[in-house]
Amino acid sequence: MSDGNGATDTPLLEVKSLVKQFSIPGTKAVVHACSDVTLTIRRGETLGIIGESGSGKTTLGRCVLRLLEPTSGQVLFEGRDLTLLNRKAMRKLRTDVQIVFQEPFDSLNPQMTVGRQVGEPLRIHTDLGKSARKTRVLELLELVGLPPSTYDGLPRQLSPGALQRASIARAMSTDPKLIVLDEPTSALAPEAEAEVIRLLKRIQDETGIAYIFISHDLSLVGEICDSVAIMYLSQVIESGTRDQVFGNPRHPYSRALLASVLLPDPSKRRDDAARAERLEGEIPSPIDLPAGCYLASRCHFVRDRCETEPQQLLSAGEDGHDARCWRVAENDLKNEEIERLRAERRTDAADASA
Repeated sequence: MSDGNGATDTPLLEVKSLVKQFSIPGTKAVVHACSDVTLTIRRGETLGIIGESGSGKTTLGRCVLRLLEPTSGQVLFEGRDLTLLNRKAMRKLRTDVQIVFQEPFDSLNPQMTVGRQVGEPLRIHTDLGKSARKTRVLELLELVGLPPSTYDGLPRQLSPGALQRASIARAMSTDPKLIVLDEPTSALAPEAEAEVIRLLKRIQDETGIAYIFISHDLSLVGEICDSVAIMYLSQVIESGTRDQVFGNPRHPYSRALLASVLLPDPSKRRDDAARAERLEGEIPSPIDLPAGCYLASRCHFVRDRCETEPQQLLSAGEDGHDARCWRVAENDLKNEEIERLRAERRTDAADASA
């Protein structure tokens, strides 16, 4: 069974209770980068991972590919736990899982031709001869919209947009089933960003590849992703389809984050709503995390239970829509309470500006 995007019901990738901690030299303390992260992505699907800087998005993406070793948890790719594979088996599997990094200038060797770099995965992972590799590289350059002359060019001769296209061609060289896109357009001008997004959509339509799209650009995620996971302070605090998360955000942090989006159409901007949803206070330290909800010290709807009870990712009332908040899961947080707080904060803001 599949949906309109070609995604099937069988998971391509399942991340289960993933934890990643970084030790601090000379101390017993650790930085909690990913805490109890659980996600699912299906074939042909684009999963968006969004959150503030430092929320754990990039660390999660690198743990999925084992560029970083998870501290605990499982990463199941087509049912195989990648965390249990030895180096040889993991290297072989990299033909199926690839990554495009945020900064194209840093991800390409300035002293190697573009053609050689795009063809490097073919040299490592296939038995193709030199002539066959060149033919395949030229096909890949055409796929991403680069002229054949790019083959002998050096990275410094390409624009940022063309460099990122070359990075995508390199990631596509082994016909992967999944690509992690780590902020792939953040270093690009708006026109180049639009071109790369159109390219990624076309490649997905033609090949059925799945993407994990890591970004802080909420508008972009809302445009291209089928499902969305929002991260806050190392945890996924809400996940579901794009329409569920963007159309009916349930977690207080999700509502604050989505209300902060500045829409291009002035008539649709909701400055009063953004002010009403705004969170206050400092984000807790990732070294010394709270015992209960990580948002408790900043949340307008906090209860005593929130401060002492670790929160689980539970159903938010819709199939496949989950939130890490007991009040949402138990239907204790009513719309009337939310609207009452919004009205109070609008009144306070109006009095302050009077």
